[in-house]
Amino acid sequence: MKILVLTETDACCGPMAAAFLRDYSPRLEVVSAGKNPVKSIDPMVVTVMKECLIDLSCYMPQNIKSVDASGFDTVYECPERSCPSTIEAYRDLRDFVKNEAYLYFRGL
Repeated sequence: MKILVLTETDACCGPMAAAFLRDYSPRLEVVSAGKNPVKSIDPMVVTVMKECLIDLSCYMPQNIKSVDASGFDTVYECPERSCPSTIEAYRDLRDFVKNEAYLYFRGL
């Protein structure tokens, strides 16, 4: 199954959700993209994801316009929150995204 994770900037919640979905099943092909992507992933996202043994250090946000959306089985519009300012808040956001991605995965 091929899943498109869609967010606004593809710098925070989207890459985390896509990584967790890939982690839940090796049979899933997951791509993250944004409606208005920024130039790079939020460095704090990389830090908190490393705590889950997921390396996003080489991830580059991509524009939904550069992705062939017709090739996906489903689109997951990841609930995106603004990126927080403290490491604890980033961990809370990561855990929220992980839970939401798991609920989505269970519903597939």
